[in-house]
Parts: sequence; C-alpha cells; structure tokens
Amino acid sequence: MTSVKLSTIWLTQRLKALAQGLGFDAWGVARVEALDSPPPPYPSPAYEAYRRYLSWIQQGLHAGMEYLAQAPHLRADPAHVLPGARSLFLVLQRYLHTRQTRSPIAQYAWSEDYHVHLRRRLQILADYLQRYGAQARPFVDTAPLLEKAWAVQAGLGWIGKNTLLLNRRLGSFTFIGGVITTAELTPDDPFVEDFCGSCNRCITACPTQALTPYVLDARRCIAYWTIEAPALEPTAPDLQGWIFGCDICQTVCPWNRFAQPQATLPPAAHAFFSAQEWAQLSRSQIRKHQKGTALRRTRPEKLQKAATMALTNPAKTPAAAALATYRDYAAPAEPPKLTHVGDTPAERAHTAPEPAPYRTADSRTERLHKKGP
Repeated sequence: MTSVKLSTIWLTQRLKALAQGLGFDAWGVARVEALDSPPPPYPSPAYEAYRRYLSWIQQGLHAGMEYLAQAPHLRADPAHVLPGARSLFLVLQRYLHTRQTRSPIAQYAWSEDYHVHLRRRLQILADYLQRYGAQARPFVDTAPLLEKAWAVQAGLGWIGKNTLLLNRRLGSFTFIGGVITTAELTPDDPFVEDFCGSCNRCITACPTQALTPYVLDARRCIAYWTIEAPALEPTAPDLQGWIFGCDICQTVCPWNRFAQPQATLPPAAHAFFSAQEWAQLSRSQIRKHQKGTALRRTRPEKLQKAATMALTNPAKTPAAAALATYRDYAAPAEPPKLTHVGDTPAERAHTAPEPAPYRTADSRTERLHKKGP
C-alpha cells in the first residue's frame, strides 16, 4: 500500500475522530462526482436524486422557491462550490426535543439557529483540513448542494417517502451539514437500501395532501407557507394551527420511535408559547424572540397572522393534531423485527455512541420520594 493511500486513510480516520469529539451524531464521506454527466452503468444514489430534483423543478412543485430552480447545473457538480473539490465530509446533528410536542413551532426552530450552531464546529473540521494543505469550506444550507443526496452517498441514511433523510438510529429529526474539500478522503459505501417499505403513514397523515411517495408538493405544504412564502395568501391551505413549520410527517414516522431526544440544544422560551401568546406579542417582542434563531426566516407580522388564524379554529391546533396523530398512528405493540443500527462494522463507523441521558429534576424528585424522609 502506497504512502499516499496510507495518508488518505489516516486523514479520514482523524477527521472522523474529530467529528465525534465535536459532538456530531453521525458522519460519512462521499467522493465528489459530476451528476449531470452521462449515466454510469450503475447510477449512484446522488445521481438518481439529482434526476428527481430536475423532475421536481420541471413540474413546478417548488412553489415560490425560485432560488431552487435557478442554475440547476450548479447543484450537479460540487466543484462549482469549491474548484478542485474531491471529497465531501457529511455530518448529522439531531435536534429532537420531545415526541409529544404541543408547540405551534416546528422543533428545528426551538433553539439557537442551527446554521450558527453547526457552522462553528464545521469550521473546526475545515481548519483541520487546511492545516494539511487542503482547501476546505463548511456548509449548512449555505451552498448549492443537494445535501440529502450526498448524505445518502456518504452512507448516512436514505431519503424517505416524506422526502426527508432517514437514519435508522437518529430518525429524521436531524440537521445536515458538511465540509467540501480538495483533500482526498476515503469514501464510505453509499446507503442503497430503502427501509420505508409499504409504510405510508407520512402520506396519510399530511393534512394538506402535500405528499406522494418520495415527492413533496410545496404548493400545499404547511412548512412552505409558514416559512418560505412571502405572505399567507388566500390560496394557502389550512395551517392546522401551525405558525412556523410543521412536524406531522416526522411525528408519525415509525423510525422516529428509535430516536432519542438530544441534550445539546436547550429550547428557548418561545418553544413553549401557545398560538394565543404569539398573537398577543407586539412586533418588537416577536423580533426579540426571533433573534439568533431560525424564526428569522419569516417576518413578525406573518407570525402574528398565522397565530391569529390558529385561534379562529381552536380544534385544529398542533396540540389537538398531536393527540390525534398518536391515537391514529400509534406504534404497534410488537416492533418490527429489524437489525438494530450499529450491529455492523460499517454502521458502527458512521455513528457516535449514545450519550448518557440527562438527569432531570423529575427523576431526582422521584428518587427522593422512593427513599423517603
């Protein structure tokens, strides 16, 4: 084995060890390839995802998100982001807070803005690569890259019927980030299986029929209208009590039964506000709660309007929807016979060990009661 090969393996192993030390939950490496070239004999998952993306754009399912339709060739080749790029180092960071939420805010926006939270640590990975003479650039929704597709290529999971990346241990409540680099890293095997099977819970549970298998119609999606759309127009669907984002298609997914709540991103105060409390806040107060969070993606007056709309139909609140969801889509008494993630050497190399759970105030109180006075 040549010294170049040895140094490639060594650098990859060191980078993965650093990612684990920085607290990421999973990681993997994909080799950079042009996705708009003639199809290879065995198309890669990233190549197939790029074809689906082009079809999605051509059908107009991206709604008003024109930035996704502009210059699709840029998303075909990561070298447009960093000339000479040879490798992509992808990471996952879970953000699940609880399985039984009552907030009208999607869980990804409960804490510090994930762009800032992830980018700080991704920059450390990039700096490490630069120490060895390579160019490197971190990205978290900040580059024209098909991040979910490259995560599949790096072996981190598959794209489910709800169009989200699914990891067998972490579920779908994960942020995706990474580093694109000119360094030659040892690629991981792509994830080629699909564990959605015959399950259609996300499709059936979507209240606006925005989902068909592996396709999202953003024109009907609650998350699009409450986050991306400039305004809540009359053509918007019933928001079902949500005022920023929507977690229904994730809540009902059986794979999220295996996901453990994270313990690194504490929820902010706004995560516990009801729609009524949001409607009563002034615009300046809303701006204060938006500061430093993903809530900055929308305007204060739009949040107020969505909250007011939620109050006009109290039966359709996320609290009521969550109760209905867990009643109608409860997990079966006997879980499916599945090999637990981490049983194979490849999966153990991709994921971090599960951290010890936090000791909550409730658990300490229970122990005191058990011990007695």
